[in-house]
Amino acid sequence: MSKHEKKDCTTRKCTSEQQKKAIRRNYATRAASAKSSEVSTVNVRIKNYRDRNGGHPHVIVDDIDNNHVSVGFTHSPKKGKGHPNYALAINPLGGPGKAYMRRQGTIAPHSAYYESRNGIMTKPDYTKAQEYAERAKQKYIEKTHKKK
Repeated sequence: MSKHEKKDCTTRKCTSEQQKKAIRRNYATRAASAKSSEVSTVNVRIKNYRDRNGGHPHVIVDDIDNNHVSVGFTHSPKKGKGHPNYALAINPLGGPGKAYMRRQGTIAPHSAYYESRNGIMTKPDYTKAQEYAERAKQKYIEKTHKKK
């Protein structure tokens, strides 16, 4: 080996953003599965919801009429002027960062959601999501029955 040749290192640099994302996702999945072995988890369906800001991930909790009942995820601990979001035990998207759940459910047509994928949530977190979704569902039912 000459003086100018590089040695084959065990650590390799990623050449593309896709590789970096795949590696991060792999590490996050491993971390989540390690945490999930300690706490009972639930597999959930996650879709992005088209909103004013382009789209955010939501967990699909239920369906009513031709609509999804969902609760949104965020990385922000607070909404607006200091209203707290619900802190999740593990990130359902498998990311390394801390995740939070909005405290208000959303009911929107199936066409408003895109990019379906799977995720995991702890049972207490999923129960809380169902509670938020149920509130939104009751509000929707009251609103639709008043019109009739």
